[in-house]
Amino acid sequence: MTPTIKRKALLPVLEAIAEALMPSQPDKAAAARMDGKQDVARLYAASGKQQKNHMNQILLRMETNLTPESQTELFLLLNLLTWRIGCLLLCGFSALIGTFPFVATFDELPVTRREQVLQSWATSRIPQFRKAFKALQGLIMSVVLTAVDDKHANPVWPGMGYPGPMPVEPSKVNPKTVEAHKALQAGLVPLGRAHEQGKSPAQLRDIAAAKGLQVQDALRPSGPELEEEAGAGLVVKCDAVVVGSGAGAGPCTALLAAAGLRVVVLEKGTFTPNHELTLTEGDALCSMYEQDAMMCTEDGNIFIWAGATVGGGTRVNWCVSFRTPEHVRREWSEEYGLPMFTSDRYTRAMDAVCKRLGVSEEYKHGKQAQTMMDGLQAIGLKVANMPRNCLSHDCGHCCFGCPTGDKQDMTTTFLADAARDGAKIVTGIYADKIITSPTTSTTAVNGQVTDAYTNGHSASKANSEQIPSNHPGHAGHAAPSRAQQAGGVVGYLGTGKDRVKCVFKAPIVVSSAGSINSPALLLRSGIMVNGNVGKNLRLHPAATTPAIFSEQEHGRINMWQGPMMTAYSPDAPDWEGGGYGPMVSTPPVHPGLFASGVPWQGGEAFKASLEHYSNTALACTYVRDRGSGRVTIDKQGKPRLHYTISPFDQKSMWKGLDIDIRAMAAAGAERVNNGGCGPNDTLHLSGNPAEDGPRLEKFLTRFHAADLCCRVQPIPKGALEHAPDGHLPYGRLASLLSGRL
Repeated sequence: MTPTIKRKALLPVLEAIAEALMPSQPDKAAAARMDGKQDVARLYAASGKQQKNHMNQILLRMETNLTPESQTELFLLLNLLTWRIGCLLLCGFSALIGTFPFVATFDELPVTRREQVLQSWATSRIPQFRKAFKALQGLIMSVVLTAVDDKHANPVWPGMGYPGPMPVEPSKVNPKTVEAHKALQAGLVPLGRAHEQGKSPAQLRDIAAAKGLQVQDALRPSGPELEEEAGAGLVVKCDAVVVGSGAGAGPCTALLAAAGLRVVVLEKGTFTPNHELTLTEGDALCSMYEQDAMMCTEDGNIFIWAGATVGGGTRVNWCVSFRTPEHVRREWSEEYGLPMFTSDRYTRAMDAVCKRLGVSEEYKHGKQAQTMMDGLQAIGLKVANMPRNCLSHDCGHCCFGCPTGDKQDMTTTFLADAARDGAKIVTGIYADKIITSPTTSTTAVNGQVTDAYTNGHSASKANSEQIPSNHPGHAGHAAPSRAQQAGGVVGYLGTGKDRVKCVFKAPIVVSSAGSINSPALLLRSGIMVNGNVGKNLRLHPAATTPAIFSEQEHGRINMWQGPMMTAYSPDAPDWEGGGYGPMVSTPPVHPGLFASGVPWQGGEAFKASLEHYSNTALACTYVRDRGSGRVTIDKQGKPRLHYTISPFDQKSMWKGLDIDIRAMAAAGAERVNNGGCGPNDTLHLSGNPAEDGPRLEKFLTRFHAADLCCRVQPIPKGALEHAPDGHLPYGRLASLLSGRL
């Protein structure tokens, strides 16, 4: 795919912005060469606009992934910059030149002048300018710093001290994972790939039947035909359909399959075996994340990274596996009238899940996590190990898929278990709507699951005992009294006029597509639940504090190495109280994400940030938000996210950032940034406590009082397998908070 001709006219302006964000600096490059630092010299010589195909990729991502509102705003800005009068309006006096016609277009301005304009936008009191700057920095740098050649290398990486991906030989993959993935692949039905290869509906039906699905003959349907079957190229009968394949879907699918039900999982993503993972940031973002990792809220201030692959967010998250904390269980039980969450039964369920995932706190901390722990202890806060579902001590690339198979995600555990018991996982299919119909009296008889209820397949009482007793499929449990009952799911392979409609007929439907896509699916299906579907969206917004350490004194931090996210302080989030406070820890961040989010204070300072990447530590604050947003759908049925951080959560964020800054300073950082792009947003430390103490307090006082250009760093939604508030947000929580919070 290529950008439209109309959009290609914007390429000169986009190149000019990219060059201003990351300008070539020949003098710095020459000095580095004189010192024998050839890699650093190439970094300073590089320019953000060097590759025209990068700009085409950026335009294409803008066209395909941004919300219509964000597209309109950003393309309007770029178009205005191609006109002299528009450039004058957006750039002010910086657009003036000394010769006729006295006003330049943006790409005609010298690079230093363009830098001044971008700096003014980055620190502007007008939120639209800050929003536009952050969007452009994120879009451009996420491409420039992740693009690789045929050797999976980027010319800038060596100057950053980043070695790039290190794929694992097949022989080094965990043997248990190899066996699990064999079972999983036996249950995969890659209809999406077959459709991309041009297979006809008849061929798709043959593929599905060969993989063990009960395919209904298109010419001679058996049993009652649903209205939704009209025009379908494929109709499948089964006992249960599970939409999604992540943290919720995995255990549910395994239980249903173990009970003897014929289960079909619908997943819009694909599956890549461990030894075939490239482990490159760009490839992973485009193949394993929702909307190429560019899903955002309607106002463009918060970006959400959500897993879109077999295994969902568990395939790309950061391994943290918290049990639902006691304060959350109490809240849900007492405030919402759900006593099951404080029951022994719920505790046993968590025990079973943690055992299957191999959750442990026994591991070695990486350099970044140890630095954070040292700082937290120095300022008097407790530290603790994160519970994690990974057997490895070095998994910094697992956010792009686990190369060794030591991470116990859904593909190596519950989905593999389900596949062994006959479950089928259809990949590359978009679940459009749930089929519903009025409830009939034939659904259940005397509480027993009947042939009518399971399309001719009865679950034995012995098998049904593996299903939770309050599930409709459990023997002895009466069917719930509801006005509507499920009849299956309608899905599509492909898009546009060539898409193929598929119907999966089943009386049990489980929507487990995450906190964004599940509400969207229900809304597309007309399931409103008194208007509650889509409400109470929590995003756990996050912000980072970059701190630079002396390599000579502390060695390299290498934030991408070692176990991901292992240390935290239980004091900050008030876990003994209500738990609505900040959690502080350290995330693994690779070059694209780092360059997209690091505070930009001019081209030269940006290049210096890249040079110091390997000795930079990122302290991160996550907020359990009291406030909430809402998921709606647009005319095409796509999810739209409405979310604004609440005043209470703003205070929690500032509290966490205060802790981050103090901890990094106490750990011995030379420089600490508060997330801002202004000249006063970086604290310089001498290492002398007598000088640094007052300087730190003055910096923090100004930090809390100032209006900040605050870049809140993207954090994988699902970085916490069981998030601190007990939600299960597998996917990517990526937050950008802009402006005055």
